[in-house]
Amino acid sequence: MKKPVLIFVISGIMMILSSCSNYTYFTEDIRENLNTNYLKIERVQFYNSDKIILKRNLSKEETQLAQGKIIYENGKYFEEIIIPKKTKGVAVKEGSHFLNIAFETGENRNIRFDVNGDNKYQISAQKWNDNYGSIVYDTTTYYIVPASSNTLLMVSKEYVEKFESKRRVLKGRSVGK
Repeated sequence: MKKPVLIFVISGIMMILSSCSNYTYFTEDIRENLNTNYLKIERVQFYNSDKIILKRNLSKEETQLAQGKIIYENGKYFEEIIIPKKTKGVAVKEGSHFLNIAFETGENRNIRFDVNGDNKYQISAQKWNDNYGSIVYDTTTYYIVPASSNTLLMVSKEYVEKFESKRRVLKGRSVGK
């Protein structure tokens, strides 16, 4: 009898805590508000909603040149680049329905996010195969692991509220008043 009540209470607390998040998903609507207010996308601080793991196979010779974390798994060497959840990023290129976000400095070190069916910016790849997305990162082909395939872009709620509070919508004026 006590277990269902405890589960209910814990679920309620978790919902309250998750709703108190300081971040919100970056959507096409937020982007339109930025454009309406003449704010540059390059000045927006972005964050990733989940951990992003980029992985590639290495030959034994390549293990000496790899810059990321090297893992030996099932008789093969892999290099992993890990971008922890809520890592800061900036827009380095934009298109009508995509943004390239850089989480570190350097040429070609960015990840593309496209607008998905829910109007949010989701991690994208050149090609998807069995939930592994291939991308070119730092001139080398890496694979986005399936656990990272649903990563979305986020922004600070404070930032969104700041430019929304400067907006005023007029209701109109009637004749004679």
